[in-house]
Amino acid sequence: MKKEEPERTSWGSIFSQTLSKGCQQCIAGEKMVVLVSSKCSSNCYYCPLSSERKSAKTAFANERPFKETADLLTEADNMTAKGASMTGGDPLELHSFNATLKYCKLLKKKFTNDFHIHVYTRGKDLTTELLEQITPYLDEIRFHVMNLEKDLLTIGMAVKFNIDVGIEIPVIPTNDFNYYIDLINKFEKLVANSTQFHFINLNELEISETNYRNLLKHNLEPDSINLSAIKGSADLAAKIVEWASVNSKLPVHFCSLSTKDNVQLPNRLFRIAKNTMLPSDVLIEEGSDKGLLIRGIISGEGKNLDEIKNFLINDLEIPPHLVSVDNVKNRILTNAAILEELKIEIVSQFPKVKLGIAEEYPSYDKLQTTFIPL
Repeated sequence: MKKEEPERTSWGSIFSQTLSKGCQQCIAGEKMVVLVSSKCSSNCYYCPLSSERKSAKTAFANERPFKETADLLTEADNMTAKGASMTGGDPLELHSFNATLKYCKLLKKKFTNDFHIHVYTRGKDLTTELLEQITPYLDEIRFHVMNLEKDLLTIGMAVKFNIDVGIEIPVIPTNDFNYYIDLINKFEKLVANSTQFHFINLNELEISETNYRNLLKHNLEPDSINLSAIKGSADLAAKIVEWASVNSKLPVHFCSLSTKDNVQLPNRLFRIAKNTMLPSDVLIEEGSDKGLLIRGIISGEGKNLDEIKNFLINDLEIPPHLVSVDNVKNRILTNAAILEELKIEIVSQFPKVKLGIAEEYPSYDKLQTTFIPL
Protein backbone atom coordinates (compact mmCIF):
# COMPACT_ATOMS: atom_id res chain seq x y z
CA MET A 1 0.00 0.00 0.00
CA LYS A 2 1.34 3.41 -0.93
CA LYS A 3 2.39 5.52 2.04
CA GLU A 4 0.15 8.54 2.61
CA GLU A 5 1.51 11.03 5.11
CA PRO A 6 -1.09 11.95 7.74
CA GLU A 7 -2.12 15.59 7.93
CA ARG A 8 -0.93 17.49 10.98
CA THR A 9 -2.77 20.60 12.09
CA SER A 10 -1.29 23.65 13.81
CA TRP A 11 -3.35 22.84 16.90
CA GLY A 12 -1.94 19.35 17.44
CA SER A 13 -4.43 17.03 15.79
CA ILE A 14 -3.39 14.42 13.22
CA PHE A 15 -5.53 12.53 10.74
CA SER A 16 -5.21 10.18 7.82
CA GLN A 17 -7.36 10.55 4.71
CA THR A 18 -10.34 12.71 5.70
CA LEU A 19 -12.45 13.78 8.65
CA SER A 20 -16.03 12.73 9.25
CA LYS A 21 -18.60 15.45 8.67
CA GLY A 22 -19.34 15.49 12.39
CA CYS A 23 -15.68 16.27 13.14
CA GLN A 24 -15.51 18.93 10.44
CA GLN A 25 -18.51 20.69 11.96
CA CYS A 26 -17.17 20.35 15.52
CA ILE A 27 -13.84 21.94 14.65
CA ALA A 28 -15.65 24.79 12.87
CA GLY A 29 -17.74 25.38 16.00
CA GLU A 30 -20.94 24.53 14.13
CA LYS A 31 -22.08 21.69 16.42
CA MET A 32 -24.33 22.21 19.42
CA VAL A 33 -23.34 19.85 22.23
CA VAL A 34 -26.41 18.21 23.79
CA LEU A 35 -25.84 16.36 27.04
CA VAL A 36 -29.01 14.29 27.18
CA SER A 37 -28.34 12.85 30.62
CA SER A 38 -25.35 12.11 32.83
CA LYS A 39 -26.61 8.56 33.43
CA CYS A 40 -24.31 5.81 32.22
CA SER A 41 -23.80 2.22 33.36
CA SER A 42 -20.25 1.82 32.03
CA ASN A 43 -18.47 3.59 34.91
CA CYS A 44 -15.28 4.23 32.95
CA TYR A 45 -12.53 5.11 35.40
CA TYR A 46 -11.28 7.85 33.06
CA CYS A 47 -14.65 9.59 32.54
CA PRO A 48 -13.92 13.36 32.71
CA LEU A 49 -17.53 14.53 33.14
CA SER A 50 -17.64 17.35 35.70
CA SER A 51 -19.31 17.12 39.11
CA GLU A 52 -21.85 19.72 38.00
CA ARG A 53 -22.90 17.68 35.01
CA LYS A 54 -22.89 14.37 36.90
CA SER A 55 -25.26 15.74 39.55
CA ALA A 56 -27.47 17.73 37.16
CA LYS A 57 -31.17 16.92 36.95
CA THR A 58 -31.59 18.52 33.52
CA ALA A 59 -30.24 18.10 30.04
CA PHE A 60 -27.80 20.67 28.64
CA ALA A 61 -27.54 22.34 25.26
CA ASN A 62 -23.97 23.67 25.30
CA GLU A 63 -23.88 25.47 28.68
CA ARG A 64 -27.65 25.99 28.83
CA PRO A 65 -29.59 23.66 31.17
CA PHE A 66 -33.00 22.82 29.76
CA LYS A 67 -36.15 20.91 30.53
CA GLU A 68 -38.28 22.48 27.81
CA THR A 69 -37.38 21.75 24.20
CA ALA A 70 -37.96 25.42 23.34
CA ASP A 71 -34.70 26.17 25.17
CA LEU A 72 -32.91 23.54 23.10
CA LEU A 73 -34.07 25.25 19.91
CA THR A 74 -33.14 28.68 21.29
CA GLU A 75 -29.57 27.52 21.88
CA ALA A 76 -29.37 26.10 18.36
CA ASP A 77 -30.62 29.40 16.96
CA ASN A 78 -28.20 31.40 19.11
CA MET A 79 -25.20 29.72 17.51
CA THR A 80 -26.72 29.17 14.06
CA ALA A 81 -25.94 25.50 14.59
CA LYS A 82 -25.47 23.28 11.56
CA GLY A 83 -25.62 20.12 13.64
CA ALA A 84 -25.67 18.59 17.10
CA SER A 85 -23.72 15.97 19.01
CA MET A 86 -25.75 13.86 21.43
CA THR A 87 -23.68 12.89 24.41
CA GLY A 88 -23.88 12.00 28.09
CA GLY A 89 -23.69 9.77 30.06
CA ASP A 90 -24.89 7.40 27.41
CA PRO A 91 -27.68 8.87 25.29
CA LEU A 92 -28.62 5.50 23.79
CA GLU A 93 -29.00 3.50 26.98
CA LEU A 94 -32.65 2.81 27.80
CA HIS A 95 -32.83 5.51 30.48
CA SER A 96 -32.03 8.20 27.89
CA PHE A 97 -33.06 6.67 24.56
CA ASN A 98 -36.53 8.22 24.34
CA ALA A 99 -35.24 11.69 25.19
CA THR A 100 -32.47 11.37 22.59
CA LEU A 101 -34.97 10.22 19.98
CA LYS A 102 -37.27 13.13 20.86
CA TYR A 103 -34.50 15.73 20.54
CA CYS A 104 -33.21 14.28 17.26
CA LYS A 105 -36.68 14.26 15.72
CA LEU A 106 -37.30 17.84 16.86
CA LEU A 107 -34.00 19.18 15.51
CA LYS A 108 -34.43 17.46 12.14
CA LYS A 109 -37.97 18.81 11.85
CA LYS A 110 -36.95 22.35 12.81
CA PHE A 111 -33.73 22.64 10.81
CA THR A 112 -34.39 20.12 8.00
CA ASN A 113 -32.57 16.89 7.26
CA ASP A 114 -29.40 18.83 6.43
CA PHE A 115 -28.91 19.38 10.19
CA HIS A 116 -26.17 16.85 10.97
CA ILE A 117 -26.58 14.80 14.16
CA HIS A 118 -24.11 12.36 15.63
CA VAL A 119 -24.39 10.38 18.85
CA TYR A 120 -21.90 8.76 21.24
CA THR A 121 -22.72 5.44 22.88
CA ARG A 122 -21.34 2.26 24.38
CA GLY A 123 -24.20 0.52 22.63
CA LYS A 124 -24.94 -1.72 25.62
CA ASP A 125 -28.73 -1.51 25.27
CA LEU A 126 -28.94 -1.27 21.50
CA THR A 127 -31.04 -3.71 19.54
CA THR A 128 -32.06 -3.85 15.90
CA GLU A 129 -35.47 -2.52 16.91
CA LEU A 130 -34.01 0.53 18.69
CA LEU A 131 -31.68 1.23 15.79
CA GLU A 132 -34.65 1.11 13.42
CA GLN A 133 -36.32 3.80 15.52
CA ILE A 134 -33.44 6.25 15.78
CA THR A 135 -31.23 5.88 12.70
CA PRO A 136 -33.65 7.83 10.44
CA TYR A 137 -32.83 10.86 12.60
CA LEU A 138 -29.06 10.31 12.89
CA ASP A 139 -26.17 10.87 10.49
CA GLU A 140 -23.36 9.31 12.53
CA ILE A 141 -23.16 6.93 15.44
CA ARG A 142 -19.89 6.68 17.37
CA PHE A 143 -19.17 3.70 19.57
CA HIS A 144 -17.03 3.83 22.68
CA VAL A 145 -15.35 0.43 22.56
CA MET A 146 -14.24 -1.20 25.80
CA ASN A 147 -14.71 -4.93 25.11
CA LEU A 148 -13.59 -5.35 21.52
CA GLU A 149 -15.06 -8.75 20.70
CA LYS A 150 -18.43 -8.05 22.35
CA ASP A 151 -18.73 -4.47 21.14
CA LEU A 152 -18.00 -5.41 17.53
CA LEU A 153 -21.17 -7.52 17.56
CA THR A 154 -23.21 -4.44 18.46
CA ILE A 155 -21.37 -2.27 15.95
CA GLY A 156 -22.11 -4.92 13.32
CA MET A 157 -25.84 -4.29 13.85
CA ALA A 158 -25.42 -0.57 13.25
CA VAL A 159 -23.33 -1.06 10.12
CA LYS A 160 -26.35 -2.65 8.42
CA PHE A 161 -28.23 0.66 8.55
CA ASN A 162 -27.95 3.68 6.24
CA ILE A 163 -25.74 5.63 8.63
CA ASP A 164 -22.07 6.47 9.08
CA VAL A 165 -20.54 4.40 11.86
CA GLY A 166 -17.32 5.10 13.71
CA ILE A 167 -15.37 4.16 16.81
CA GLU A 168 -14.33 6.91 19.23
CA ILE A 169 -12.07 6.13 22.17
CA PRO A 170 -9.49 7.81 24.38
CA VAL A 171 -5.88 6.79 23.85
CA ILE A 172 -4.63 5.25 27.10
CA PRO A 173 -0.81 5.10 27.03
CA THR A 174 -0.67 2.06 29.31
CA ASN A 175 -2.52 0.10 26.63
CA ASP A 176 -0.34 -1.78 24.19
CA PHE A 177 0.12 -0.25 20.72
CA ASN A 178 -1.05 -3.52 19.21
CA TYR A 179 -4.40 -3.21 21.01
CA TYR A 180 -5.27 -0.23 18.83
CA ILE A 181 -3.91 -1.84 15.68
CA ASP A 182 -6.06 -4.92 16.34
CA LEU A 183 -9.08 -2.67 16.82
CA ILE A 184 -8.47 -0.89 13.50
CA ASN A 185 -7.97 -4.14 11.61
CA LYS A 186 -11.08 -5.81 13.00
CA PHE A 187 -13.27 -2.75 12.47
CA GLU A 188 -12.00 -2.38 8.90
CA LYS A 189 -12.85 -6.02 8.21
CA LEU A 190 -16.31 -5.55 9.72
CA VAL A 191 -17.20 -2.60 7.45
CA ALA A 192 -15.43 -3.88 4.33
CA ASN A 193 -18.67 -4.34 2.36
CA SER A 194 -20.42 -1.18 3.55
CA THR A 195 -20.85 1.86 1.31
CA GLN A 196 -21.21 4.26 4.25
CA PHE A 197 -18.39 6.38 5.67
CA HIS A 198 -16.55 4.66 8.53
CA PHE A 199 -13.81 6.10 10.71
CA ILE A 200 -11.92 5.90 13.98
CA ASN A 201 -11.47 8.88 16.31
CA LEU A 202 -8.75 8.83 18.94
CA ASN A 203 -9.09 11.35 21.76
CA GLU A 204 -6.30 12.63 23.97
CA LEU A 205 -6.88 11.30 27.48
CA GLU A 206 -8.11 14.15 29.67
CA ILE A 207 -7.61 14.86 33.37
CA SER A 208 -10.48 16.47 35.26
CA GLU A 209 -11.56 17.13 38.84
CA THR A 210 -13.59 13.92 38.80
CA ASN A 211 -11.16 11.41 37.30
CA TYR A 212 -7.65 12.40 38.35
CA ARG A 213 -7.52 10.09 41.38
CA ASN A 214 -8.53 7.10 39.26
CA LEU A 215 -5.99 8.02 36.60
CA LEU A 216 -3.20 8.18 39.15
CA LYS A 217 -4.25 4.78 40.51
CA HIS A 218 -3.81 3.40 36.99
CA ASN A 219 -0.24 4.72 36.81
CA LEU A 220 -1.16 7.59 34.52
CA GLU A 221 0.33 11.02 35.12
CA PRO A 222 -0.22 14.56 33.80
CA ASP A 223 1.66 15.80 30.78
CA SER A 224 4.39 18.28 31.73
CA ILE A 225 3.27 20.83 29.11
CA ASN A 226 -0.53 20.43 29.15
CA LEU A 227 -1.58 19.55 32.69
CA SER A 228 -5.09 18.72 31.47
CA ALA A 229 -3.75 15.83 29.40
CA ILE A 230 -2.21 12.49 30.29
CA LYS A 231 1.47 12.05 29.52
CA GLY A 232 2.08 9.79 26.52
CA SER A 233 -1.47 9.84 25.15
CA ALA A 234 -0.70 12.19 22.25
CA ASP A 235 2.56 10.40 21.37
CA LEU A 236 0.88 7.00 21.21
CA ALA A 237 -2.01 8.42 19.18
CA ALA A 238 0.41 9.91 16.64
CA LYS A 239 2.06 6.51 16.16
CA ILE A 240 -1.33 4.89 15.62
CA VAL A 241 -2.37 7.45 12.98
CA GLU A 242 0.99 7.12 11.23
CA TRP A 243 0.58 3.33 11.12
CA ALA A 244 -2.98 3.66 9.82
CA SER A 245 -1.95 6.05 7.06
CA VAL A 246 0.22 3.28 5.61
CA ASN A 247 -1.65 0.12 6.54
CA SER A 248 -5.38 0.92 6.64
CA LYS A 249 -8.03 2.30 4.35
CA LEU A 250 -9.96 3.60 7.35
CA PRO A 251 -9.69 7.31 8.16
CA VAL A 252 -8.13 7.65 11.61
CA HIS A 253 -8.22 10.97 13.47
CA PHE A 254 -6.41 11.97 16.63
CA CYS A 255 -8.25 14.86 18.32
CA SER A 256 -6.01 16.67 20.79
CA LEU A 257 -7.25 18.57 23.84
CA SER A 258 -5.75 21.66 22.24
CA THR A 259 -8.16 21.20 19.34
CA LYS A 260 -11.12 21.13 21.71
CA ASP A 261 -9.95 24.00 23.93
CA ASN A 262 -8.24 26.33 21.45
CA VAL A 263 -10.16 25.73 18.22
CA GLN A 264 -13.50 24.01 18.64
CA LEU A 265 -14.72 25.92 21.71
CA PRO A 266 -13.56 29.40 20.56
CA ASN A 267 -15.19 28.85 17.17
CA ARG A 268 -18.47 27.84 18.83
CA LEU A 269 -18.35 30.81 21.21
CA PHE A 270 -17.66 33.12 18.29
CA ARG A 271 -20.79 31.93 16.49
CA ILE A 272 -22.87 32.47 19.64
CA ALA A 273 -21.36 35.90 20.22
CA LYS A 274 -22.07 37.09 16.68
CA ASN A 275 -25.77 36.34 17.23
CA THR A 276 -26.23 37.41 20.85
CA MET A 277 -23.69 40.11 21.76
CA LEU A 278 -24.87 43.45 23.10
CA PRO A 279 -24.15 46.69 21.21
CA SER A 280 -21.81 47.65 24.06
CA ASP A 281 -19.74 44.45 23.84
CA VAL A 282 -16.38 44.16 22.12
CA LEU A 283 -15.83 40.75 20.50
CA ILE A 284 -12.41 39.07 20.39
CA GLU A 285 -12.14 37.68 16.87
CA GLU A 286 -8.80 35.82 16.81
CA GLY A 287 -6.57 33.59 18.89
CA SER A 288 -7.36 31.23 21.76
CA ASP A 289 -9.62 33.91 23.31
CA LYS A 290 -11.72 34.10 20.16
CA GLY A 291 -15.41 34.40 20.97
CA LEU A 292 -14.94 36.10 24.34
CA LEU A 293 -16.71 39.40 25.00
CA ILE A 294 -15.03 42.40 26.63
CA ARG A 295 -17.55 44.17 28.86
CA GLY A 296 -17.70 47.07 31.27
CA ILE A 297 -19.44 45.96 34.47
CA ILE A 298 -21.04 47.91 37.31
CA SER A 299 -22.02 45.59 40.17
CA GLY A 300 -25.11 46.86 41.95
CA GLU A 301 -24.73 45.30 45.41
CA GLY A 302 -28.39 45.83 46.22
CA LYS A 303 -28.60 49.19 44.49
CA ASN A 304 -31.51 50.01 42.24
CA LEU A 305 -30.10 49.11 38.85
CA ASP A 306 -32.61 51.30 37.04
CA GLU A 307 -31.38 54.27 39.07
CA ILE A 308 -27.82 53.61 37.97
CA LYS A 309 -28.94 53.08 34.38
CA ASN A 310 -30.84 56.37 34.35
CA PHE A 311 -27.81 58.22 35.75
CA LEU A 312 -25.57 56.78 33.04
CA ILE A 313 -27.98 57.73 30.28
CA ASN A 314 -29.39 61.05 31.52
CA ASP A 315 -26.50 62.55 33.49
CA LEU A 316 -23.45 61.07 31.79
CA GLU A 317 -25.11 60.99 28.36
CA ILE A 318 -24.12 57.44 27.51
CA PRO A 319 -26.25 56.30 24.54
CA PRO A 320 -29.13 54.11 25.81
CA HIS A 321 -28.26 51.20 23.53
CA LEU A 322 -24.89 50.95 25.31
CA VAL A 323 -26.41 50.43 28.77
CA SER A 324 -28.09 47.15 29.76
CA VAL A 325 -29.47 45.78 33.03
CA ASP A 326 -28.52 42.21 33.94
CA ASN A 327 -30.95 41.35 36.74
CA VAL A 328 -29.72 37.76 37.00
CA LYS A 329 -26.25 38.86 38.10
CA ASN A 330 -27.38 42.19 39.61
CA ARG A 331 -25.24 44.40 37.41
CA ILE A 332 -25.12 46.95 34.61
CA LEU A 333 -23.33 46.12 31.37
CA THR A 334 -21.82 48.89 29.27
CA ASN A 335 -18.92 49.55 26.94
CA ALA A 336 -15.56 48.95 28.64
CA ALA A 337 -13.83 52.04 27.21
CA ILE A 338 -16.71 54.31 28.23
CA LEU A 339 -16.76 52.86 31.73
CA GLU A 340 -13.06 53.48 32.19
CA GLU A 341 -13.47 57.07 30.97
CA LEU A 342 -16.37 57.84 33.34
CA LYS A 343 -15.41 55.74 36.37
CA ILE A 344 -14.77 58.73 38.66
CA GLU A 345 -18.18 60.27 37.98
CA ILE A 346 -19.93 56.94 38.56
CA VAL A 347 -18.18 56.18 41.85
CA SER A 348 -18.79 59.75 43.06
CA GLN A 349 -22.53 59.23 42.59
CA PHE A 350 -22.62 55.59 43.75
CA PRO A 351 -19.69 55.05 46.17
CA LYS A 352 -20.53 51.43 47.01
CA VAL A 353 -20.73 50.03 43.49
CA LYS A 354 -17.86 48.02 42.02
CA LEU A 355 -16.58 48.74 38.53
CA GLY A 356 -14.50 46.52 36.33
CA ILE A 357 -13.68 45.28 32.85
CA ALA A 358 -14.37 41.61 32.21
CA GLU A 359 -13.88 38.98 29.56
CA GLU A 360 -16.85 36.61 29.47
CA TYR A 361 -18.21 33.74 27.47
CA PRO A 362 -21.24 34.69 25.38
CA SER A 363 -22.78 31.39 26.50
CA TYR A 364 -25.81 30.95 28.73
CA ASP A 365 -23.70 30.75 31.90
CA LYS A 366 -21.74 33.94 31.05
CA LEU A 367 -18.59 32.36 32.46
CA GLN A 368 -16.14 35.11 33.41
CA THR A 369 -12.51 34.34 32.54
CA THR A 370 -10.95 37.70 33.48
CA PHE A 371 -11.97 40.63 35.67
CA ILE A 372 -9.93 43.82 36.08
CA PRO A 373 -11.25 46.13 38.84
CA LEU A 374 -11.34 49.85 38.06
